[in-house]
Amino acid sequence: MTGIRAVLFDLDGVIRHFQPEHVETIERAQDLSPGTIEAVAFAAPLIDEVTTGRITRAEWVRAIGERIGDQAAAEAWGRHPFTPDADVLALADQLRAAGCTTAVLTNGTDGIPAEVASFGLQDRVDAVFSSHEIGFAKPDVRAFRHVLDALGLDGPEVFFTDDSERKLAGAVELGMRVHHFTGVDGLRAALRSSGVDVADRSSHRARIDLLEEAIDGFEAVLRSGDHSAVVPSCPGWTLADLAGHLTDIHRWALGQLTRTEPDDPGDPDDPEAPEPADLADRFRAGADRLVAALRARPADAACSAIYPPDTAGTWVRRQLHETTIHLWDAQQAVGGEPRLQADTAADGVREVVGDLYPRQVRLGRVDPLSETVVFRFPDADGEAELVGTAGAGPAVRVTGRAEDLLLVLWGRRPLDTVAVTIDGDRSALDQALATKLVP
Repeated sequence: MTGIRAVLFDLDGVIRHFQPEHVETIERAQDLSPGTIEAVAFAAPLIDEVTTGRITRAEWVRAIGERIGDQAAAEAWGRHPFTPDADVLALADQLRAAGCTTAVLTNGTDGIPAEVASFGLQDRVDAVFSSHEIGFAKPDVRAFRHVLDALGLDGPEVFFTDDSERKLAGAVELGMRVHHFTGVDGLRAALRSSGVDVADRSSHRARIDLLEEAIDGFEAVLRSGDHSAVVPSCPGWTLADLAGHLTDIHRWALGQLTRTEPDDPGDPDDPEAPEPADLADRFRAGADRLVAALRARPADAACSAIYPPDTAGTWVRRQLHETTIHLWDAQQAVGGEPRLQADTAADGVREVVGDLYPRQVRLGRVDPLSETVVFRFPDADGEAELVGTAGAGPAVRVTGRAEDLLLVLWGRRPLDTVAVTIDGDRSALDQALATKLVP
Protein backbone atom coordinates (compact mmCIF):
# COMPACT_ATOMS: atom_id res chain seq x y z
CA MET A 1 0.00 0.00 0.00
CA THR A 2 1.33 3.45 -0.92
CA GLY A 3 2.47 5.41 2.12
CA ILE A 4 0.91 8.71 3.20
CA ARG A 5 3.13 11.63 2.19
CA ALA A 6 0.70 14.51 2.80
CA VAL A 7 -2.14 15.34 5.16
CA LEU A 8 -4.81 17.67 3.78
CA PHE A 9 -7.03 19.50 6.28
CA ASP A 10 -10.37 21.22 5.86
CA LEU A 11 -10.35 24.72 7.37
CA ASP A 12 -13.75 25.52 8.93
CA GLY A 13 -14.79 23.09 11.63
CA VAL A 14 -11.34 21.52 11.74
CA ILE A 15 -8.59 24.14 11.99
CA ARG A 16 -10.82 27.00 13.04
CA HIS A 17 -14.20 27.22 14.75
CA PHE A 18 -16.81 29.96 14.62
CA GLN A 19 -18.77 31.23 17.61
CA PRO A 20 -22.50 30.45 17.19
CA GLU A 21 -23.48 33.04 19.78
CA HIS A 22 -22.26 35.76 17.38
CA VAL A 23 -25.02 34.88 14.93
CA GLU A 24 -27.57 34.43 17.70
CA THR A 25 -26.77 37.88 19.09
CA ILE A 26 -27.16 39.55 15.69
CA GLU A 27 -30.45 37.82 14.89
CA ARG A 28 -31.85 38.59 18.32
CA ALA A 29 -30.81 42.26 18.09
CA GLN A 30 -32.27 42.62 14.58
CA ASP A 31 -35.47 40.70 15.42
CA LEU A 32 -34.71 37.99 12.87
CA SER A 33 -35.87 34.40 13.30
CA PRO A 34 -33.07 32.06 14.44
CA GLY A 35 -31.20 30.63 11.48
CA THR A 36 -32.43 33.26 9.02
CA ILE A 37 -29.03 34.59 7.97
CA GLU A 38 -27.22 31.31 7.41
CA ALA A 39 -30.21 29.73 5.68
CA VAL A 40 -29.75 32.40 3.00
CA ALA A 41 -25.94 32.58 3.11
CA PHE A 42 -25.39 28.87 2.53
CA ALA A 43 -28.20 28.23 0.08
CA ALA A 44 -27.50 27.36 -3.55
CA PRO A 45 -26.74 28.93 -5.92
CA LEU A 46 -25.43 31.85 -3.83
CA ILE A 47 -22.92 29.80 -1.84
CA ASP A 48 -21.68 28.12 -5.03
CA GLU A 49 -21.11 31.46 -6.70
CA VAL A 50 -18.93 32.83 -3.91
CA THR A 51 -16.95 29.63 -3.24
CA THR A 52 -16.07 29.22 -6.92
CA GLY A 53 -14.98 32.83 -7.32
CA ARG A 54 -17.83 34.01 -9.52
CA ILE A 55 -18.70 36.73 -7.01
CA THR A 56 -16.61 38.35 -4.27
CA ARG A 57 -17.13 37.98 -0.58
CA ALA A 58 -18.35 41.58 -0.40
CA GLU A 59 -20.91 40.86 -3.12
CA TRP A 60 -21.99 37.73 -1.27
CA VAL A 61 -22.60 39.62 1.98
CA ARG A 62 -24.44 42.35 0.10
CA ALA A 63 -26.69 39.74 -1.57
CA ILE A 64 -27.42 38.18 1.83
CA GLY A 65 -28.47 41.58 3.18
CA GLU A 66 -30.78 42.14 0.24
CA ARG A 67 -32.43 38.74 0.64
CA ILE A 68 -33.03 39.01 4.38
CA GLY A 69 -33.97 42.68 4.10
CA ASP A 70 -31.34 43.81 6.61
CA GLN A 71 -27.97 44.92 5.30
CA ALA A 72 -26.65 45.86 8.75
CA ALA A 73 -27.31 42.35 10.04
CA ALA A 74 -25.58 40.83 7.04
CA GLU A 75 -22.54 43.07 7.47
CA ALA A 76 -22.31 42.20 11.16
CA TRP A 77 -22.64 38.50 10.34
CA GLY A 78 -19.86 38.87 7.79
CA ARG A 79 -17.49 39.88 10.60
CA HIS A 80 -18.06 36.51 12.29
CA PRO A 81 -15.20 35.92 14.78
CA PHE A 82 -13.43 32.58 14.86
CA THR A 83 -11.03 30.68 17.11
CA PRO A 84 -8.12 28.61 15.75
CA ASP A 85 -8.00 25.05 17.12
CA ALA A 86 -4.70 24.93 19.00
CA ASP A 87 -4.76 21.13 19.23
CA VAL A 88 -5.19 20.62 15.49
CA LEU A 89 -2.54 23.21 14.70
CA ALA A 90 -0.16 21.46 17.09
CA LEU A 91 -0.83 18.20 15.27
CA ALA A 92 -0.13 19.90 11.92
CA ASP A 93 3.14 21.24 13.35
CA GLN A 94 4.09 17.76 14.50
CA LEU A 95 3.31 16.18 11.13
CA ARG A 96 5.30 18.80 9.29
CA ALA A 97 8.26 18.44 11.66
CA ALA A 98 8.21 14.70 10.96
CA GLY A 99 8.59 15.37 7.22
CA CYS A 100 4.96 15.04 6.15
CA THR A 101 3.55 17.66 3.76
CA THR A 102 0.61 19.52 5.27
CA ALA A 103 -1.97 21.56 3.39
CA VAL A 104 -5.46 23.02 3.68
CA LEU A 105 -8.33 22.77 1.20
CA THR A 106 -11.28 25.00 1.97
CA ASN A 107 -14.47 26.01 0.24
CA GLY A 108 -13.55 29.65 0.64
CA THR A 109 -13.98 33.17 -0.65
CA ASP A 110 -11.56 35.87 -1.69
CA GLY A 111 -11.37 36.76 2.02
CA ILE A 112 -9.45 33.57 2.82
CA PRO A 113 -5.91 34.95 2.31
CA ALA A 114 -6.45 37.70 4.89
CA GLU A 115 -8.30 35.38 7.27
CA VAL A 116 -5.57 32.73 7.38
CA ALA A 117 -2.90 35.43 7.64
CA SER A 118 -4.65 36.79 10.74
CA PHE A 119 -3.54 33.75 12.75
CA GLY A 120 -0.42 32.82 10.79
CA LEU A 121 -1.75 29.63 9.22
CA GLN A 122 0.33 30.09 6.08
CA ASP A 123 3.45 29.69 8.24
CA ARG A 124 2.26 26.43 9.81
CA VAL A 125 1.29 24.44 6.71
CA ASP A 126 2.95 23.99 3.33
CA ALA A 127 0.03 25.23 1.24
CA VAL A 128 -3.46 26.68 1.53
CA PHE A 129 -5.88 25.96 -1.33
CA SER A 130 -9.16 27.84 -1.59
CA SER A 131 -11.99 26.93 -3.93
CA HIS A 132 -12.50 30.54 -4.97
CA GLU A 133 -9.11 30.37 -6.70
CA ILE A 134 -9.47 26.81 -7.99
CA GLY A 135 -12.91 27.43 -9.49
CA PHE A 136 -14.36 24.20 -8.10
CA ALA A 137 -15.59 23.49 -4.56
CA LYS A 138 -15.61 20.31 -2.48
CA PRO A 139 -16.84 17.65 -3.00
CA ASP A 140 -16.14 18.23 -6.71
CA VAL A 141 -13.36 15.84 -7.68
CA ARG A 142 -11.76 18.62 -9.74
CA ALA A 143 -10.95 20.56 -6.56
CA PHE A 144 -9.05 17.58 -5.16
CA ARG A 145 -7.32 16.89 -8.49
CA HIS A 146 -6.05 20.49 -8.44
CA VAL A 147 -4.48 19.89 -5.03
CA LEU A 148 -2.85 16.63 -6.13
CA ASP A 149 -1.39 18.28 -9.22
CA ALA A 150 -0.05 21.20 -7.19
CA LEU A 151 1.56 18.87 -4.63
CA GLY A 152 2.83 16.45 -7.25
CA LEU A 153 1.23 13.48 -5.49
CA ASP A 154 -1.16 10.64 -6.27
CA GLY A 155 -4.44 10.13 -4.40
CA PRO A 156 -3.30 7.19 -2.23
CA GLU A 157 -0.40 9.30 -0.97
CA VAL A 158 -2.76 11.87 0.61
CA PHE A 159 -4.87 11.71 3.78
CA PHE A 160 -7.82 14.13 3.86
CA THR A 161 -10.01 15.14 6.82
CA ASP A 162 -13.19 17.25 6.79
CA ASP A 163 -15.94 17.84 9.33
CA SER A 164 -18.53 17.36 6.55
CA GLU A 165 -18.82 13.71 5.55
CA ARG A 166 -20.45 14.74 2.26
CA LYS A 167 -17.36 16.66 1.20
CA LEU A 168 -15.13 13.58 1.39
CA ALA A 169 -16.61 12.11 -1.79
CA GLY A 170 -14.25 13.68 -4.32
CA ALA A 171 -11.22 12.63 -2.30
CA VAL A 172 -12.49 9.05 -2.13
CA GLU A 173 -12.92 9.00 -5.91
CA LEU A 174 -9.23 9.81 -6.31
CA GLY A 175 -8.13 7.12 -3.85
CA MET A 176 -7.24 9.39 -0.93
CA ARG A 177 -7.47 8.04 2.60
CA VAL A 178 -10.26 10.06 4.26
CA HIS A 179 -11.51 10.77 7.76
CA HIS A 180 -14.71 12.43 8.99
CA PHE A 181 -13.38 14.88 11.59
CA THR A 182 -15.13 15.05 14.98
CA GLY A 183 -12.14 15.88 17.15
CA VAL A 184 -8.36 15.79 17.29
CA ASP A 185 -8.14 12.48 19.19
CA GLY A 186 -10.16 10.71 16.50
CA LEU A 187 -8.00 12.30 13.82
CA ARG A 188 -4.83 11.09 15.51
CA ALA A 189 -6.23 7.57 15.70
CA ALA A 190 -7.24 7.63 12.02
CA LEU A 191 -3.77 8.82 11.03
CA ARG A 192 -2.15 6.04 13.03
CA SER A 193 -4.41 3.43 11.42
CA SER A 194 -3.37 4.81 8.01
CA GLY A 195 0.29 4.27 8.83
CA VAL A 196 1.18 7.84 9.79
CA ASP A 197 3.51 7.85 12.79
CA VAL A 198 1.92 10.36 15.16
CA ALA A 199 3.05 10.21 18.77
CA ASP A 200 0.15 11.02 21.06
CA ARG A 201 1.10 14.24 22.76
CA SER A 202 -2.41 15.67 22.69
CA SER A 203 -3.06 18.67 24.87
CA HIS A 204 -6.10 16.79 26.18
CA ARG A 205 -3.88 14.45 28.18
CA ALA A 206 -1.40 17.21 28.96
CA ARG A 207 -4.20 19.35 30.36
CA ILE A 208 -5.44 16.49 32.53
CA ASP A 209 -1.91 16.13 33.92
CA LEU A 210 -1.82 19.88 34.63
CA LEU A 211 -5.25 19.68 36.26
CA GLU A 212 -4.04 16.91 38.54
CA GLU A 213 -0.97 18.98 39.46
CA ALA A 214 -3.24 21.90 40.40
CA ILE A 215 -5.39 19.53 42.47
CA ASP A 216 -2.29 18.28 44.25
CA GLY A 217 -1.30 21.87 45.02
CA PHE A 218 -4.73 22.78 46.35
CA GLU A 219 -4.82 19.68 48.55
CA ALA A 220 -1.38 20.57 49.93
CA VAL A 221 -2.67 24.01 50.98
CA LEU A 222 -5.65 22.38 52.71
CA ARG A 223 -3.40 19.89 54.54
CA SER A 224 -1.07 22.55 55.91
CA GLY A 225 -3.04 25.81 55.90
CA ASP A 226 -5.44 27.47 58.36
CA HIS A 227 -8.95 26.76 57.09
CA SER A 228 -10.20 29.96 58.70
CA ALA A 229 -7.69 32.07 56.75
CA VAL A 230 -9.30 34.92 54.80
CA VAL A 231 -9.05 34.69 51.00
CA PRO A 232 -8.27 38.28 49.90
CA SER A 233 -9.17 37.66 46.25
CA CYS A 234 -12.60 36.22 47.18
CA PRO A 235 -14.13 38.79 49.57
CA GLY A 236 -16.07 37.25 52.42
CA TRP A 237 -14.60 33.78 51.95
CA THR A 238 -12.29 31.72 54.10
CA LEU A 239 -10.07 28.94 52.84
CA ALA A 240 -12.76 26.48 53.95
CA ASP A 241 -15.35 28.33 51.87
CA LEU A 242 -13.05 28.27 48.85
CA ALA A 243 -12.45 24.53 49.26
CA GLY A 244 -16.18 23.89 49.51
CA HIS A 245 -16.79 25.93 46.37
CA LEU A 246 -14.13 24.10 44.33
CA THR A 247 -15.34 20.72 45.61
CA ASP A 248 -18.86 21.58 44.48
CA ILE A 249 -17.62 22.77 41.09
CA HIS A 250 -15.73 19.51 40.50
CA ARG A 251 -18.79 17.54 41.53
CA TRP A 252 -21.05 19.53 39.20
CA ALA A 253 -18.63 19.19 36.29
CA LEU A 254 -18.53 15.43 36.85
CA GLY A 255 -22.31 15.37 36.62
CA GLN A 256 -22.26 17.25 33.33
CA LEU A 257 -19.56 14.97 31.97
CA THR A 258 -21.25 11.71 32.94
CA ARG A 259 -24.87 12.92 32.53
CA THR A 260 -25.52 12.19 36.21
CA GLU A 261 -25.83 14.30 39.33
CA PRO A 262 -23.87 12.32 41.94
CA ASP A 263 -25.42 12.51 45.40
CA ASP A 264 -22.21 11.61 47.15
CA PRO A 265 -18.65 12.57 46.16
CA GLY A 266 -17.20 9.73 48.28
CA ASP A 267 -15.93 6.36 47.14
CA PRO A 268 -17.06 5.90 43.51
CA ASP A 269 -17.02 2.12 43.97
CA ASP A 270 -19.35 2.27 46.95
CA PRO A 271 -22.36 4.58 46.50
CA GLU A 272 -23.25 4.08 50.16
CA ALA A 273 -19.87 5.28 51.40
CA PRO A 274 -20.21 8.33 53.66
CA GLU A 275 -18.78 11.64 52.57
CA PRO A 276 -15.32 12.17 54.13
CA ALA A 277 -15.48 14.38 57.21
CA ASP A 278 -12.06 15.94 56.67
CA LEU A 279 -12.14 18.96 54.32
CA ALA A 280 -9.00 17.94 52.42
CA ASP A 281 -10.20 14.34 52.11
CA ARG A 282 -13.56 15.50 50.81
CA PHE A 283 -11.92 17.77 48.24
CA ARG A 284 -9.54 15.03 47.10
CA ALA A 285 -12.25 12.40 46.78
CA GLY A 286 -14.33 14.59 44.48
CA ALA A 287 -11.33 15.72 42.45
CA ASP A 288 -10.13 12.16 41.97
CA ARG A 289 -13.53 11.09 40.65
CA LEU A 290 -13.49 13.95 38.16
CA VAL A 291 -9.96 13.21 36.94
CA ALA A 292 -10.72 9.49 36.59
CA ALA A 293 -13.80 10.26 34.49
CA LEU A 294 -11.82 12.67 32.29
CA ARG A 295 -9.00 10.18 31.75
CA ALA A 296 -11.54 7.54 30.73
CA ARG A 297 -12.84 9.69 27.85
CA PRO A 298 -11.26 10.99 24.65
CA ALA A 299 -11.32 14.74 24.13
CA ASP A 300 -14.12 14.50 21.58
CA ALA A 301 -16.47 12.38 23.75
CA ALA A 302 -19.89 14.06 23.59
CA CYS A 303 -21.40 15.55 26.74
CA SER A 304 -23.09 18.74 27.91
CA ALA A 305 -20.47 21.48 28.32
CA ILE A 306 -20.36 25.05 29.59
CA TYR A 307 -19.35 26.42 26.16
CA PRO A 308 -18.75 24.87 22.72
CA PRO A 309 -17.75 22.28 21.79
CA ASP A 310 -19.94 19.97 23.90
CA THR A 311 -17.17 17.48 24.60
CA ALA A 312 -15.07 16.11 27.44
CA GLY A 313 -12.14 18.17 26.20
CA THR A 314 -14.04 21.34 27.09
CA TRP A 315 -14.43 20.14 30.68
CA VAL A 316 -10.71 19.34 30.94
CA ARG A 317 -9.87 22.86 29.84
CA ARG A 318 -12.53 24.53 32.01
CA GLN A 319 -11.61 22.61 35.17
CA LEU A 320 -7.90 23.15 34.61
CA HIS A 321 -8.44 26.91 34.59
CA GLU A 322 -11.01 26.86 37.40
CA THR A 323 -8.72 24.84 39.65
CA THR A 324 -5.62 26.83 38.71
CA ILE A 325 -7.16 30.20 39.53
CA HIS A 326 -8.48 28.91 42.86
CA LEU A 327 -5.11 27.35 43.68
CA TRP A 328 -3.70 30.86 43.23
CA ASP A 329 -6.41 32.18 45.58
CA ALA A 330 -5.62 29.52 48.18
CA GLN A 331 -1.86 29.99 48.09
CA GLN A 332 -2.27 33.73 48.43
CA ALA A 333 -4.59 33.23 51.42
CA VAL A 334 -1.92 31.34 53.39
CA GLY A 335 0.85 33.81 52.61
CA GLY A 336 2.39 32.07 49.64
CA GLU A 337 3.71 33.63 46.45
CA PRO A 338 1.67 31.84 43.78
CA ARG A 339 2.81 31.78 40.16
CA LEU A 340 1.01 30.67 37.03
CA GLN A 341 2.68 28.84 34.16
CA ALA A 342 2.76 31.14 31.12
CA ASP A 343 1.25 28.84 28.48
CA THR A 344 -1.57 27.79 30.81
CA ALA A 345 -2.25 31.40 31.74
CA ALA A 346 -2.28 32.43 28.06
CA ASP A 347 -4.86 29.76 27.30
CA GLY A 348 -6.79 30.99 30.32
CA VAL A 349 -6.88 34.47 28.79
CA ARG A 350 -8.14 32.99 25.52
CA GLU A 351 -10.84 31.13 27.43
CA VAL A 352 -12.03 34.28 29.19
CA VAL A 353 -12.34 36.44 26.08
CA GLY A 354 -13.25 33.74 23.56
CA ASP A 355 -15.50 31.42 25.57
CA LEU A 356 -16.57 32.70 29.00
CA TYR A 357 -17.37 36.27 27.96
CA PRO A 358 -19.45 35.16 24.93
CA ARG A 359 -21.32 32.82 27.28
CA GLN A 360 -22.04 35.72 29.64
CA VAL A 361 -23.50 37.62 26.68
CA ARG A 362 -25.45 34.62 25.45
CA LEU A 363 -27.02 34.12 28.89
CA GLY A 364 -27.99 37.80 29.08
CA ARG A 365 -25.75 38.46 32.07
CA VAL A 366 -23.87 41.31 30.38
CA ASP A 367 -24.39 43.53 27.37
CA PRO A 368 -22.06 42.88 24.43
CA LEU A 369 -19.07 45.19 24.22
CA SER A 370 -18.80 47.34 21.12
CA GLU A 371 -15.00 47.62 20.85
CA THR A 372 -12.50 44.85 20.14
CA VAL A 373 -9.60 44.39 22.57
CA VAL A 374 -6.50 42.33 21.77
CA PHE A 375 -4.34 40.83 24.53
CA ARG A 376 -0.74 39.90 23.70
CA PHE A 377 1.74 37.99 25.86
CA PRO A 378 5.46 38.05 25.03
CA ASP A 379 6.07 35.08 27.34
CA ALA A 380 3.69 32.68 25.53
CA ASP A 381 2.59 31.90 21.99
CA GLY A 382 -0.22 33.73 20.25
CA GLU A 383 -2.65 36.33 21.45
CA ALA A 384 -6.29 36.59 22.52
CA GLU A 385 -9.02 38.75 21.04
CA LEU A 386 -12.18 39.98 22.72
CA VAL A 387 -14.37 40.66 19.70
CA GLY A 388 -16.66 43.68 19.87
CA THR A 389 -19.85 44.24 17.93
CA ALA A 390 -18.63 47.35 16.11
CA GLY A 391 -16.84 45.19 13.58
CA ALA A 392 -13.86 47.50 13.14
CA GLY A 393 -10.29 46.55 13.93
CA PRO A 394 -9.01 46.43 17.51
CA ALA A 395 -9.61 49.62 19.47
CA VAL A 396 -6.79 48.78 21.86
CA ARG A 397 -3.97 46.27 22.21
CA VAL A 398 -2.72 45.27 25.65
CA THR A 399 0.66 43.57 26.03
CA GLY A 400 1.86 41.96 29.24
CA ARG A 401 2.81 38.69 30.91
CA ALA A 402 0.14 36.03 30.46
CA GLU A 403 -0.13 35.53 34.22
CA ASP A 404 -0.72 39.23 34.85
CA LEU A 405 -3.33 39.54 32.10
CA LEU A 406 -5.23 36.48 33.34
CA LEU A 407 -5.30 37.74 36.92
CA VAL A 408 -6.53 41.14 35.74
CA LEU A 409 -9.33 39.57 33.70
CA TRP A 410 -10.38 37.42 36.66
CA GLY A 411 -10.40 40.46 38.94
CA ARG A 412 -7.48 39.18 41.02
CA ARG A 413 -5.25 42.18 40.36
CA PRO A 414 -6.02 45.79 39.45
CA LEU A 415 -4.68 46.82 36.07
CA ASP A 416 -2.44 49.52 37.56
CA THR A 417 -0.56 46.92 39.66
CA VAL A 418 0.82 44.97 36.69
CA ALA A 419 3.30 45.88 33.97
CA VAL A 420 1.43 46.22 30.69
CA THR A 421 1.70 48.29 27.53
CA ILE A 422 -1.55 49.78 26.25
CA ASP A 423 -1.72 50.85 22.62
CA GLY A 424 -4.96 52.52 21.55
CA ASP A 425 -8.16 53.57 23.23
CA ARG A 426 -7.72 53.07 26.99
CA SER A 427 -11.45 53.63 27.54
CA ALA A 428 -12.25 50.51 25.47
CA LEU A 429 -10.04 48.46 27.80
CA ASP A 430 -11.59 50.06 30.89
CA GLN A 431 -15.07 49.25 29.61
CA ALA A 432 -14.08 45.63 29.05
CA LEU A 433 -12.58 45.28 32.52
CA ALA A 434 -15.67 46.87 34.08
CA THR A 435 -17.77 44.13 32.48
CA LYS A 436 -18.27 40.82 34.29
CA LEU A 437 -16.37 38.72 31.77
CA VAL A 438 -16.40 35.53 33.82
CA PRO A 439 -19.15 33.69 35.72
